[in-house]
Amino acid sequence: MILSERLKHIVSMIPNCKCIADIGTDHGYIPIYAVLNGISERAIATDINKGPIDAAIKNFKKYRVIDKIEARIGDGLKPLKIGEADVSVIAGMGGNLIGNILNENIELARSFKCILLQPMQYPEVLRKYLVENNFSIIDEDIVKDENKYYHILKVSNNRMQPFEKEVYYYTGKILIEKKHPLIEEYISDKINVLEEILSSIPTENPRHYEVEKLLNEFKEVKECL
Repeated sequence: MILSERLKHIVSMIPNCKCIADIGTDHGYIPIYAVLNGISERAIATDINKGPIDAAIKNFKKYRVIDKIEARIGDGLKPLKIGEADVSVIAGMGGNLIGNILNENIELARSFKCILLQPMQYPEVLRKYLVENNFSIIDEDIVKDENKYYHILKVSNNRMQPFEKEVYYYTGKILIEKKHPLIEEYISDKINVLEEILSSIPTENPRHYEVEKLLNEFKEVKECL
């Protein structure tokens, strides 16, 4: 089974576990890989729509893991019960939606040993949600796939302190600290975008100051790499 670069990086961060729950499983590639490679003994794959679940079941049969992966239709974490899975993956959705999924089933979300989160957009929104709701980001990765950057967050149920700089919600402080090979390129791209945005905002607009402040923080972080 050939995984995209994005999925390869996600599965590389999954710890060994008894059962993984893949939320929004789509074609079921993550649980298939986890079971086939001995990362997880079994898996639960969920999706809100029947179409992706049907496609996933076909793949479970194709790769002969149908006896180890259970498919369920449902919204977010709702198809699960506490104790059924010790690790969860929520990938391929916006940062706002991932935060909503966690918030709607907060007790269940806190029961996992860890959660792997991969927002397609707005990683800064997701990081703020995690900090404000007493989750801890214990590891991070960033991958470039088809010319897009994707952040991957490994999260546990422990309180963490708010970031001292706004820019860390965008970059991920861990990625800065470990000098991830892609982080300088990512920051340079963000600087270019912010400079373009800033040039279109009148100086008397309060938004101009906010963007300029964030832009300067990005530049300061880049200088320290």
